[in-house]
Order: sequence, then C-alpha cells, then structure tokens
Amino acid sequence: MSVHQHKDGRWIVKIYDPEKKSKFKWEYFGRGAIAESKARARDADLDFKKTKPRTESDHGPMFHDLAGDYILNHNFSEKSERQCKSRMFMTIIPVLGHVPALLITYPDIDRYIRERRKTVKMNTIRRELTDVKSVLNWAAKHRPPLIPMNPIRDYPLPQADDAVTSPPTKSEVSAILKYANERLTRAIKLAWYTGLRPGAVELYSLHWPSVLWDTGVIQILSAHKGGPKLREVPIHPDFLPELEEWYIKDGSQFGPIVHKDGLPIKSLANVWGSTKKKAGINRNLRLYSLRHWYATTAIEAGCDYKTLSEIMGSSPETLRKYYQHVSGAARVALVSNMPKLTDNF
Repeated sequence: MSVHQHKDGRWIVKIYDPEKKSKFKWEYFGRGAIAESKARARDADLDFKKTKPRTESDHGPMFHDLAGDYILNHNFSEKSERQCKSRMFMTIIPVLGHVPALLITYPDIDRYIRERRKTVKMNTIRRELTDVKSVLNWAAKHRPPLIPMNPIRDYPLPQADDAVTSPPTKSEVSAILKYANERLTRAIKLAWYTGLRPGAVELYSLHWPSVLWDTGVIQILSAHKGGPKLREVPIHPDFLPELEEWYIKDGSQFGPIVHKDGLPIKSLANVWGSTKKKAGINRNLRLYSLRHWYATTAIEAGCDYKTLSEIMGSSPETLRKYYQHVSGAARVALVSNMPKLTDNF
C-alpha cells in the first residue's frame, strides 16, 4: 500500500490485489489537501487491517499491534471510536506504529511533539499523546499483560495552549437563535435553562416522559462523568410556557424533545456551525459552551458547588468539591435566579 499524487494533481492509493494480473489497483481521492488527507487515512487503514502474522521483535509487540487491539476491545461511543481511529491512522501510527511498544522513549515523544507543533496546536498534541498513553496503559494492565510496563507512563503531557474560549454572551446566543431552525432552538434553550450536556446521552436522548409537569422538573440521565446517574433539574419559570408549547405541538407523549420530523437526531454540529456563521459569529464557540456559560454564571452568582453538582451532574472533582445532597428548595432557587434568555422568547 502506498500514496501517490498523479501528474494531474489527484491523490491515489496503490492497493495490492492478488486477483489482478498487475497485482495492483488504484483508488482515487481527488485533488487538494482534503483529498490527500483522505488518501493517507485510507492507506493507513489498509495497512492497519492487513492480515499478516503479528510482527514482534525480541522486545515484544509493535505499537500498531497494541493500538489495533486497544481499539477493537475498548468500549467507545461511535463518535469517540471514529475520532480515535482518525488520530491513530493519520498521525500516530505513521510515526510510532513500527516501534516496539516497550522501546518508545521520552526522546521519541519529544521529537513527536516538535514535529507536530509545526502544524497543530498543543491541545491537539495533548489529545494524541493521551491516546498513546491509553494504549500503553491498557496493554500493561491487560490480563495477561501484553507488555510489562508503560515505558512513558510518567512522561508529562505538554501544557495546553494559553488561549481559552470564553463562554457565549447573551447577545451571541440571541443572534444565533434568530437563524436557528426549530431543533437547534430547542437544543439551545434546553442547554441554556438546564445546563445539561448537549450530546447523545443527555440532550438527544431526552424524551417527553422525562418532563414531570406535576413537580416542575426535568429528569436528565447523566453522562458517565462521575456524577449522579439521574438528576432532577427544576424547570425555569420563564422556560415552562415554551416547553408546554413544544409538547402540544409535537402531539406525542413519548417522542424525543429535540428531533427532526419526529425522529431522534445524532448530532447538531453541522447546523450549529452554519447557523453560527449566519449570525456573524466567527470565534471558536461550540454548543457545549452553553454548559460552560451555565456553570460560570452560577458560580459568579454565588452558587455553592454542592448545589451546582446536583444541577449539572458533574463529578465532585470537576467542581472542586465533594458531592453532597442539597435541598430541593436550593435547586429551585438556583434555576429560578438564572437570567432569562431574551425578552422575545
């Protein structure tokens, strides 16, 4: 397997094919940087899946063997698995894949950082090195162990980039809402008024039976982040009338609250990006940033970390406090004191 660029600029992957007389066939990926990236990812994927005996030296398995076993056996979400494979195939394995895992050294990682720093931010490098360490830790803890130890276990991860994305302002969210479709509008307001995680576990799996109208709370199934498995978040008084309108409009007592034509959705990343662009907001701002806004606003308003941990479902470590139960009255007071999103919604 190998990657080539045709004289007309197209990127090509040369693939061994025993059924052809020439023994090779070609896959074309178009022109430009994106095409090159896809071609190299395809080549790495083919190399990764080649059915050949495991290559081991006297020092044990190669890193690419352990990486393959790790991906196959780790309990990823679909999105996390796709992202991990991308990092492994396109970046990590081409550099470290054919090194015996036990012989990966600190200087190897130093060189990796220097080369990657030329093209990407330090946050990206930290994520990649976390993957490398995860593979080696998994292999060392496997029963029986695949390697006796992680040779870079104590290697300190590089410091993250200094730039920190500040939470969205009320005016920014209001601008996005002007161009948002209905499902994005619902997602934004649920995140704004409850502080939930706008992802598959908490937002996209939220169904109408989760709204307890009699007690005025929304039951949220927490993501696996160390907090309570199920939490009850009081419904903001300004949000309640609109929530009731959505419920009547949907005409379903059991369907998802955020949906497309009544069907569950898996992601809002594309519609968030395009809507943010229409609103004239070019800075790095994610839908998840609404959760950061919620936490920041609550802390600045004097909310204690114990109450906030129950509202947001965060681990005590994340909020720098040990988790403790708080009264329902305290939770209601916190949610009711959150500022209303706009006067028009």
